[in-house]
Amino acid sequence: MMNKKIVGTAFALAMLLFCGCKSEQRLIEDAAMGYLTAMGNYQIKEAEAYASEETIEKTLHIIEEAIMPNLDSTFMEKNTPASIEIKEVNQMSDTTAEVKYVKTTPIQVQEGSLNMVKRNNEWKASVVMQLPEALKLQKQADSKALDEKYKGKLTPGKPGQ
Repeated sequence: MMNKKIVGTAFALAMLLFCGCKSEQRLIEDAAMGYLTAMGNYQIKEAEAYASEETIEKTLHIIEEAIMPNLDSTFMEKNTPASIEIKEVNQMSDTTAEVKYVKTTPIQVQEGSLNMVKRNNEWKASVVMQLPEALKLQKQADSKALDEKYKGKLTPGKPGQ
């Protein structure tokens, strides 16, 4: 009788702790959702809260300073609001994960994946813009500022590396 009470109490405490804490997968999903929603709606500053330091320095600052000022505001208005649906979370290690998602806007549906890293016990988006991607965005934004201001800061490579 006493053993059943102890086991029952231990089980109840374990369930309380398990249910009271967010699972690691849920933490990854929440961070990814915050980042993707902000980026999908052109809210670069808001995305920083969900981004790794490297992402902020090598991607978000470049987008904010050299690309965003040159984007067509009519296109941005037509392409918002963006909604995000997380399709899959694949935690590969204690500090890395990949999130597959679908972004839907009034004019397009786009599938993608987002790398996540755990830094200082928080999950953050890890997106380091490759040079060809930056140049493609620059061309789309019709901006010359990226060439001089960020030469040497972007990582050379092929998109998707």
